[in-house]
Amino acid sequence: MHLNGRIPLKAVVYFEAVSRHRSLTRATDELGVSASAISQQLKALESSLGVALFRRVKRQLVLTEDGERLFRATSEALAIIQSSERQISRRTRHRPLMVRVAPTFGTLWLTKRLPEFIRANPDIDIHVDATSELTDFEKERVDLEIRYGRDMRDYLHSELLLEDIVFPLCNQEVYQNYAYRDPVEVLTSVRLIQSVKSAVSWDRWLTENNLQVDQLRQGLHFDRSAMSLHMASEGLGVALESTTLAQDAILDGSLRPLFPQLKPVRNQSYWLSCPNRHLARRAVHEFRSWMLEKIQQDKKRLHNLHEQLFKLNHLLSSELRRDS
Repeated sequence: MHLNGRIPLKAVVYFEAVSRHRSLTRATDELGVSASAISQQLKALESSLGVALFRRVKRQLVLTEDGERLFRATSEALAIIQSSERQISRRTRHRPLMVRVAPTFGTLWLTKRLPEFIRANPDIDIHVDATSELTDFEKERVDLEIRYGRDMRDYLHSELLLEDIVFPLCNQEVYQNYAYRDPVEVLTSVRLIQSVKSAVSWDRWLTENNLQVDQLRQGLHFDRSAMSLHMASEGLGVALESTTLAQDAILDGSLRPLFPQLKPVRNQSYWLSCPNRHLARRAVHEFRSWMLEKIQQDKKRLHNLHEQLFKLNHLLSSELRRDS
C-alpha cells in the first residue's frame, strides 16, 4: 500500500521504528523482520522522497533534517492510528452480541438452552430481540438472526437449522379420551386451538389428510405458538403445532401427538442468517458454533420423534385399511 501513490506504508512503519530506536538491530527485534528487509524499505522510502533520511556518525544512525521532520509526522500519525485501533477493539470487544429470533422459538427453544452458552462464555454479553420482522443488517445493529420461513435472502450467509413438521398435540387426559376415535367425530366436538400466525391451518391439515369436516368446533386463537401449546398442556383443547417447538413438552410427557394414524404435515424451516462479514467476529463465531452443536443434538431427538410418528402412522393406517 502507498500513501498518495508515492510512499510505501510499510516503509513508513519501518522508518518510524528505526528512527525511534536509533538502531537497525533494535528495530528488527521489534518488527520481527530481517535487517536487510528494513534496509530495502528505507532505501525505497528515500528514493520515493528524493532525500536522505539518515546519515551515519561514528557507526550510529542519525536523522537528517528531513528525517527529523518525517519522524515527527510519522510518530504522530502512527500514534493516532494505534489509539483509534485500541478504541475500536475495546468497543467491539465489549459490544453485546445482538441476536434476533422468532418469538416462540426464542421462548420455547433458545431461552431453555441459552444458560449453557452464557456459563461457557462469561465474557460475551447477549441481547436477544424476539420479533417476526426481518432484519435490515445494513441499518440495524444486529449480529445474526434465527428466522422461520422458506425463502432465505441470497445475499446473506444462511444455514438450515431445523426442518419442521406440524401435528395435533394435546395433554395426556385429552389423548386418552380421543386418540383412537374417529378423527372427524373428534374434530366436531373437541375444542381446537389455532396459532393464527402459523403457516399450517386446521383446514390445510384436514386437506392433506383427506378429511372432510362439515363444521369444526369454534376454538381458541392465539398469535403465539407458546400460548397455544400451554393451553393444550392445560387440557383446554388440541393445538395444531410444531413438533420442533413442542419437543421438550412431548419428551417430558406433558403433550402427546393426537391421531397418530394420520399424516403429520411438513412445514417451513428454521434458519440462521447473517452477513458474511459478521462471521469474523469472535462472539458471532462462538454463538454460531454453539447453536449448530445444540441443533445437531436436537436433530437426533427430532429425527427419532418424527420416525416414530411416521412409523406409527404407517402401522395404524395399514390396520385401519385391513379393518375396512
